Amino acid sequence: MADIENNISSAESNEIYVVGNGASLKDFDFNFLKDKCWIGCCLAYRHWKEELGFYPTHYVNVDSVVLKNNLEDIKDLIINKKCETFLLCASIIQWWPEAQDYESVIFIQQYKMSKENPFRNLIDYCSGTSATIFAYCLGATKVHLLGMDCNYVECIPECIKLDDGTLKIIETPQNNPNYYYHAYQQIGDIYNKPNKDRVHLQSWFDVRNIFILFNMLRRKDIKLYNYNTSATLDDYFERKNLSLLI
Repeated sequence: MADIENNISSAESNEIYVVGNGASLKDFDFNFLKDKCWIGCCLAYRHWKEELGFYPTHYVNVDSVVLKNNLEDIKDLIINKKCETFLLCASIIQWWPEAQDYESVIFIQQYKMSKENPFRNLIDYCSGTSATIFAYCLGATKVHLLGMDCNYVECIPECIKLDDGTLKIIETPQNNPNYYYHAYQQIGDIYNKPNKDRVHLQSWFDVRNIFILFNMLRRKDIKLYNYNTSATLDDYFERKNLSLLI
């Protein structure tokens, strides 16, 4: 388990790209990221493994349902050192106690208990917002947001609702409106309902305020650039043209 105090402000790059999984990235050339410091999230490892051929510098997955139901894949990422660090939900310890033994693994709950850490101010969190705050903790002076569309179709035709409120994919979607990668979700996947308004947008609102607050307290001017083609986050961050990034 990583020492989070030594992990804070230790980025090897001033610029970090936080890459979501939204459909706006369907035509994005991911090779642009090959020599960049970037953070990837959740089930996008299927794309990195099957098609991309390289992995992000850092991996974030704080969704306990996704962790539990894809445990063997997550273990493979960690054991085989596909990324430098892994920011995860501590619930993984229930199913894989050995996760604590890896120096590359950080639990978001550690960050939330750490003094003067911006994660303490993140009330509702998802993997995208956690990855953004993680970039701040890693010492980035410029954070680029890509693919954080936040305009989910909450229940696609290929899913059913389970008794515990989670959703299950009963047929692999051929054209999933929520994600850039055609095989991001597959038959048998179990996941949380996105809850865009209650969880995701509230969490992005918190991120905006955290950046303002910590820039002021630490007398920094860390920039956050929003390259999402969706207008969903326009109330929180100025949007820039994705085509100008490459």
